[in-house]
Amino acid sequence: MPHGQPRIASEARCDLASTPTVSRTTRESLKAASDTTEQEVADREQPQQPGECEDDAPHAARAGSSLRRLDSDWIDLYQVHRPRTDTDIEETLGALTDLVRQGKVRYIGASTFPASQIVEAQWVARERGFQRFVTEQPAYSMLVRRIEDDILPTCQRHGTGVLSYSPLTGGWLSGRWRKDSGQQASSRASRRPERFDLSQPANQRKLDAVEALAQLADEAGITLIQMAIAFVLNHPAITSAIIGPRTMEQFEGQLAAADVVLEAGVLNRIDEIVAPGTTINPVDNSFDNPALMPSARRRTP
Repeated sequence: MPHGQPRIASEARCDLASTPTVSRTTRESLKAASDTTEQEVADREQPQQPGECEDDAPHAARAGSSLRRLDSDWIDLYQVHRPRTDTDIEETLGALTDLVRQGKVRYIGASTFPASQIVEAQWVARERGFQRFVTEQPAYSMLVRRIEDDILPTCQRHGTGVLSYSPLTGGWLSGRWRKDSGQQASSRASRRPERFDLSQPANQRKLDAVEALAQLADEAGITLIQMAIAFVLNHPAITSAIIGPRTMEQFEGQLAAADVVLEAGVLNRIDEIVAPGTTINPVDNSFDNPALMPSARRRTP
């Protein structure tokens, strides 16, 4: 799946939720893709060479169970969710390569990998003759731009497609979160107060940015949702944007954003509101880099 060639794909996950994506190769073309779920396939077992895996091996058995639930013969795109610190990437790629060679999976990808581990995975795949990750799935929006610094350029260099998620930053860019609306109640806000509690300074700064972005969208004659999704699709490294509408009305409104072309002046204003390569509230990056964990930064006695 070379970059710039969006496909309709199924993503392996555990919740079997249907999640559309919006992609654009030209201003007029649209793609919608459903994704099913994700499951980790790298177990700390005795390593096996690609092709030596039996069908009852843990990762093969789990893939088989997924296929039965999906009533499908194969998974188009199987993505591993976040890097594991207790499993070498060689084991993970070896297990995934077995699934591809058995015909259970067509393509493999990763989600929320740091740039250094994206590079390492590409190197290991080349050196060992394994299947390579052809996609990366990070969070990306006008409020969450950390990946512009290194992850997106890395994916471009390696020809990796980017299926970014949360273009509305968990609803912050949906129009619901405004200063005159106050604290919004939702199950998501209850579960993740660090992202939604307006008493926290980082979220207040995020609300200030949302106000400025909403005003900019009004001046441009488009909705905030359309500007948010169009911003994501404008980046040359982005293959498609995963959206999460709950109703057909929401779906049609978000899908229409693929037709929106943001002028340079609008993009420049967005950069002034949220600087390139920055995330206003770091928890919105949706993953913790393993290299920044205390266990990785401190020598053990």
